[in-house]
Amino acid sequence: MTDVIAIPSLDTTALLADYRATVVPAAADFVRGNISARALREKWLPYFRGPFLQYEIAVQDAWREAYGPDQGIEPGPPTADPAYAEQLRYFPVTITHNNLERLVDVLSVELGENTAGSTRLPERIIDFAYVIDALDSLLESLAAQGN
Repeated sequence: MTDVIAIPSLDTTALLADYRATVVPAAADFVRGNISARALREKWLPYFRGPFLQYEIAVQDAWREAYGPDQGIEPGPPTADPAYAEQLRYFPVTITHNNLERLVDVLSVELGENTAGSTRLPERIIDFAYVIDALDSLLESLAAQGN
């Protein structure tokens, strides 16, 4: 087992603020039929490629520091070792964001300039709304813990 190194500062509070300022209102507008799927994607991408990407890189750096710089990051899920509990707690945030990115992309391809009401698969819209809400709760939980 590798000696565990303290993680760099991962500011989930700032990410939550950006998420609530950008993603949540855009998602609500999309679900209510006020904006198209393409407009949703245009609002999502600056957040995904900006604040979230910086956060994801910090999570990867924390993992590399803990796991050992000579070993890199192995393919597949991270090692489920209690010694890495602090680093592992951030992986659900990155996984959920990347899954949400894929869903926003799928909706944009499917609907283009159309709104959520035009979908032939309403369960995608339900899934989208559920993920938006669940990710908000996850970010809030980590932020409340001072992370």
